[in-house]
Amino acid sequence: MINKQLFHLYASRMQDINALYADLDSKDIKDYAGPLLPYCWEEQYLKSKHRLVVFGQETNGWYCDYMNSEEEIRKNIQMYKYFSLVAEYNSPFWQYAHWFNKELNGFDEQNFVWLNINKFGSDSGVGRPEQAVLDDEVRFYNLLADELSVLKPDVCLFFTGPNYDQDILRKLPDVTFHEFGGFGLREVARLSSKHLPRHSYRTYHPGYGNRISNSYLRMLDAILDDCKR
Repeated sequence: MINKQLFHLYASRMQDINALYADLDSKDIKDYAGPLLPYCWEEQYLKSKHRLVVFGQETNGWYCDYMNSEEEIRKNIQMYKYFSLVAEYNSPFWQYAHWFNKELNGFDEQNFVWLNINKFGSDSGVGRPEQAVLDDEVRFYNLLADELSVLKPDVCLFFTGPNYDQDILRKLPDVTFHEFGGFGLREVARLSSKHLPRHSYRTYHPGYGNRISNSYLRMLDAILDDCKR
């Protein structure tokens, strides 16, 4: 009942997200999109040999209406479901997410979950929203530990790159970054936290890693080898 648990989580935090909206409105901050609320294809996810959660940085545009009712929560989740983890999407992020999933689990369906380390992105362009949005997400609407508790992944792959390590730390303050596989810490890190599975890794976002494809594939192969032990 993963989706039911996620829905109840988001519904229980209605007061908090309304506080976020109120604070940003008071500062006349409008240029943000989100939050990203996931849908889990439960049958496929649960039959995976390794339940996988793949993290991106933030959305490039997304749901923009105030999410102040259960109906709006359902619309937001439906948007994620409609997006459908599109394997054909012409983006290095999705190409590598699906490649990693297939190599890890032996099949590639809607059997992993996509999250972003920042639930809100800029609405007018690519990248982080302004700092006040990020601060208010941490202050009012940091749901990551709760989402991980519901999803119970076996593997977390953070395609976020080293420049988002502080974003991870703000969401999971007990996280530590460890060297892994002979790579530099900026290239690949193993992450440890009471909220993360043993197999949790951070490497370059594919938008950058794709430019150094030989090294990038070697990094992912090392992670895959470790996951399969």
